[in-house]
Amino acid sequence: MKAGTVTTSIAAAVVVAVGLSGCTAGASVGKQAVDSAESLVATLAKASDDASKAGSAKVEMRLTMPGTGGKPVQVNGIYSWGDGLAMEAEMPAESLRLEDLVSDGTVTYRLVQGAYYYGIDPAPSGPFAGKTWLKVEASAVLGEQGAAGMNAGNSDPTAALKSLKWAENVTRVGREDVNGKSSVHYRAIVPVDRLGDTKALLAAVGGGGATELVSDIWVDDTGMPSRLNQTFGDSDVRMDFLSFGVAKDIVAPPAADTADVTEAIKKGGAAQG
Repeated sequence: MKAGTVTTSIAAAVVVAVGLSGCTAGASVGKQAVDSAESLVATLAKASDDASKAGSAKVEMRLTMPGTGGKPVQVNGIYSWGDGLAMEAEMPAESLRLEDLVSDGTVTYRLVQGAYYYGIDPAPSGPFAGKTWLKVEASAVLGEQGAAGMNAGNSDPTAALKSLKWAENVTRVGREDVNGKSSVHYRAIVPVDRLGDTKALLAAVGGGGATELVSDIWVDDTGMPSRLNQTFGDSDVRMDFLSFGVAKDIVAPPAADTADVTEAIKKGGAAQG
């Protein structure tokens, strides 16, 4: 497993973990823009608050970005954000370039306290001998500023909805069915200069040349988000919220079972098993 391919893969995984919006710069918008979209933003703000209070969610995601070779990658898992952002999910090993390290074609990974853990089959020899997890600090991929944006305290799957108060254009597209739920489809556009520290995170995953973040949000009849789709340049993430309030304690694997390859990736060397 070469560090370059791991870097690309983790960058894609980080986008999944925090969405494309993260936090916003907090800039003000003109009164006319606020007034014209006031009722729409209020609806989305309530959906954001209610979803955020749930503390966790079961999700299905599909992401497409330069790091995935332009092919959609499916990721299914659980987010938890009550005591800091955490996640446990599964995705195809081929999408992560880890197919040589697992036998069943699927990788389980966890995000815990700013570090990623990738489940692998125990190797009989070499630097990964007996290890069942690889650890990589997010800062090794995103840099300190990008990692700080990921951990900015507003980085849960509902953060995109919070950012919409800075949108210059919010519209109601219409009513659609999402996973059997009748939902209202909204669209909002946020200029890149209002994305604050998140710009560093976006640049790290191949969206640095874009000028705006386009968010499509579906809200079901209970007032909860049922789908979020965000596009920033060549990067696109779709997240379906299947249920909220899913209790799951996501913890870091035991240190004895973990091989830390963070420094190898920072140095651009090979992390091979």
